[in-house]
Amino acid sequence: MTSLESIVSADPKCRDGARRADVLAHPTLNGIDFVEYEFRPLAFQKHVLVVQFLKPLPQGSAADGAYDLTVQLGLTIVEGGVRIVPIHVLAVQRVGTQLEVAVDQAGDFSKYLLALGWRRQADGSWQQTIAELDRVYSISPINFKAGCPVDFDCRQEHICPPDPAIEPVIDYLAKDYASFRQLLIDNLPRLNPNWRERNPSDLGIMLLELLAYQGDQLSYFQDTVANEAYLDTARQRVSARRHARLIDYRMHDGRNAWTFLHLNVNGTGTVPRSTKALTRIGVPLRGQLAPPGTVIPDATLAPDAFESDPPLIRTRVFETMSETRVDGRNNELFIHAWGNTQCCLGAGATSLYLYSAGPVFAGERTVTAPPIAAGDYLLLEEVLGPITGASADADPLHRQVVKVTSVQTATDSAYKDAILPDGSTQVFAPGDTPMPLLRVAWARVDALRFPLCLSARPPASLPLRNISVARGNIIPVDHGRTLTEVIVPAQPPTGERPIRIVLGKGPLTMSSTTPGGSLPEVAPAIGSLRIDFPTGIEQWQVVPDLLDSQPFSADFVAEVDHRGIATLRFGDDEYGRRPVGALRFTVVYRVGNGKSGNLGSESLVHIVQPVVAPAWPAVQFIRNPLGAEGGLDFETIEEVRQIAPAAFRAEQFRAVTEADYAKAAAKHPSIAGAVATFRWTGSWYTVFVGVDPRDPDDLITLSGGRTLLAPALEKQVRSFLTRFKLAGYDMEIRSAQYVPLEIEFELCVKADHFRGDVVRAVAIALSNQVNTDGSRGFFHPDNFTFAQPLYLSRLYAAIEAVEGVESVFITMFRRYGKSANGELEAAVLRTGPWEIIRLDNDPNRMENGVLRIVSGGGK
Repeated sequence: MTSLESIVSADPKCRDGARRADVLAHPTLNGIDFVEYEFRPLAFQKHVLVVQFLKPLPQGSAADGAYDLTVQLGLTIVEGGVRIVPIHVLAVQRVGTQLEVAVDQAGDFSKYLLALGWRRQADGSWQQTIAELDRVYSISPINFKAGCPVDFDCRQEHICPPDPAIEPVIDYLAKDYASFRQLLIDNLPRLNPNWRERNPSDLGIMLLELLAYQGDQLSYFQDTVANEAYLDTARQRVSARRHARLIDYRMHDGRNAWTFLHLNVNGTGTVPRSTKALTRIGVPLRGQLAPPGTVIPDATLAPDAFESDPPLIRTRVFETMSETRVDGRNNELFIHAWGNTQCCLGAGATSLYLYSAGPVFAGERTVTAPPIAAGDYLLLEEVLGPITGASADADPLHRQVVKVTSVQTATDSAYKDAILPDGSTQVFAPGDTPMPLLRVAWARVDALRFPLCLSARPPASLPLRNISVARGNIIPVDHGRTLTEVIVPAQPPTGERPIRIVLGKGPLTMSSTTPGGSLPEVAPAIGSLRIDFPTGIEQWQVVPDLLDSQPFSADFVAEVDHRGIATLRFGDDEYGRRPVGALRFTVVYRVGNGKSGNLGSESLVHIVQPVVAPAWPAVQFIRNPLGAEGGLDFETIEEVRQIAPAAFRAEQFRAVTEADYAKAAAKHPSIAGAVATFRWTGSWYTVFVGVDPRDPDDLITLSGGRTLLAPALEKQVRSFLTRFKLAGYDMEIRSAQYVPLEIEFELCVKADHFRGDVVRAVAIALSNQVNTDGSRGFFHPDNFTFAQPLYLSRLYAAIEAVEGVESVFITMFRRYGKSANGELEAAVLRTGPWEIIRLDNDPNRMENGVLRIVSGGGK
């Protein structure tokens, strides 16, 4: 069921009043200017919301002049709040040019919304019913505590902080002379920008090569091995893989890189799965007179073209991961800024409104809702510089692909369904059709990672519109090329020896079924293995190992050597079946793996049209707006030697002591910390496990500060710990006991700093949130765990680290609602085994911790 907050959540953070002016110029539209709360103790209706409109209300009777709001109370809705909910509307009356809404009670400190002309439908969605009220200005925030004093400056914070600097990447896996030498040379510009000498006779280069040589010798000494019988001395990857598997460690074979492909097309069409996308080819292919264009028909390529044609040998090949329907209307989609000329879609956004514009006709471009559906991928991209308006000044880092989870059609009655060639909207006039829009939303995991500028107004320049756009026709692609190999053994296998089949090409692709899948989800990209027997043809499947295979299971394992060449190993009729009597092996697999696929953006420029593609679209050009990532080289033997024994000692799939249960619970990805204890419950022991969830949404806070785990997380943790639990024990999963704090201190501000700014900066430094610069507040939940005390010195250090603080003196340091127990004198507040420190400083939930700042000095 949607809320009013979700309707306005897609609005970008705009700083100008361009839409307000557009609504004022509209012939019929009106909207809410602001809402004030008044407490009238002597009146019959004590709590009144006074609504001021942008334009005077229409003349007429009390009912007709207020859009029938006075007679239909159901069209006036108050939603929101934390502690005081719900708030009911008792009466609505027109008083002059204002509307007075009487409610039954005043709200708390949290945000409330007043909506006029909205009605909830049977499916839970909201429908606007009054056409004369603007969609954006028909909903307004309410502040029931506007009279409460605050020390903070009312200036708005800048919502577009600069991007953090990117640190240089250093390859710590260099193992030989060439890689050591290249690593040292690559670091020279960073260490000494003035050193540009590359002559081998230079003294500095000679010393650099001497260090690389010494590093090569040391690496070779470390890698020296004796034989394959022991993990410490194994030289073959297959041997190391099997040794590691004996101690439950899986040696990974790397994974392929992945990215997203954008197709600019005319009309509609379908791109089949496993369609190839290639890096740039600047010379003619074999048998051609000119370099290839964007589309290369597969029918014009020889079967062995990628192994024999030099331009194709050097190219990187990516393939589409799914069949995708493309549409020319999705080539470029505009993000609706609601008529404002200084807009920024804030970081963390999960929804926006889109429209598509057709070609220019009669001086206008017709606007339509784009054909985007749930499950499609969408690219958000900055295409113009926010200051200069030049495409060359667009930030290439301001690009992100999101997966659409839901779509909803909408309209904007302030504008007509046609825009001007420069992208500006046209104000709605009588007889026009309102602008059609499509609201798209995506999951929180894909929340916008940076502020996305939509429009700007540079000094002494015309407004810049459509600085950032959205693009459909986005297809996930990953590194690798599909090929088919037929292997005919000289003699049918008899089963007297272990049966092995070595593939002829490599490196074998290791891929995931979803873009960005984690390493445990990666599997060999062997599409099928078809074996011809005298009795018929059978399909066999690849598995991680044969230890779980039954004697008659048609399973096999792909083992990759140091070259990336795979050997297919079959069973022994005890763990997996032996393919005795096989006449021919037909393998469909992919080659291409590792870091070599980590290409930069705009690297893929050609697409290969399959031979069988009846709905192939008219492709104009393709591009990968984001660099390919995730490519990982296979795990080396040395890495296995170092990691596998430690992993074996660290991973214990049984819990005996209280510490074992706590350690096992902490392995769950949704758990930040855990504690456990045994209790005798009458006839047997029960293990009580307390967990601290990573996601605050998994913690339910009840009135009074008591907390419970979300049922879904409690079920996940219980299922996860069941495989560790010993028989004969019961298990209870509970949340941690959070200790709210009450802290008060006197803050002295330096004379050259504004007091309100410094107080606000101190409050942010001590908050429980992630700040706009990415840093975490002092009381962020991830900074504290079970039984962790809070030392007064850490608190002093965090406060004094804020710029503008002259001195600080803490006067109160205790548990909230409890008498002081010597914490301030001892300079430490200690917690019990099940307790975690908490200070939210939320005026609506003071039982979760309170922070008071008494400031002085400054200006």
